[in-house]
Amino acid sequence: MSRTTAALAAGTAVFALLLTGCGEDSSTAAAPATTTPAVQVDPGKAGMFVVSYRNAFPKLAAGRDDLAVSGVLNQTCSDIKAGKSEADTIAGIVKSSTNGSVSATEQEARAVYDMAKLMC
Repeated sequence: MSRTTAALAAGTAVFALLLTGCGEDSSTAAAPATTTPAVQVDPGKAGMFVVSYRNAFPKLAAGRDDLAVSGVLNQTCSDIKAGKSEADTIAGIVKSSTNGSVSATEQEARAVYDMAKLMC
């Protein structure tokens, strides 16, 4: 229960920070239509995600560097922008969040999905 509370608190904090810096980055190059576009999230948003993720899911973040954690966000945003269903995207989050023998629960993956949707 405390992880859910932490995830919600982190999500709320991220949402509040995003409200102050919302905007689209029109400088990204288009990817070929035959591949899933690789989305690179704004570094500021990625940093907020990393901090929130580490605070909400310390076991999933243990021993992972910031690039690996922000990779969860980039992959999730790529899946969302590619039009993958919410269920498929959440399944991808469970897979990309696995840290050794520790896997994200469905509830944790849904919290990550909700945070990522705000940042994509």
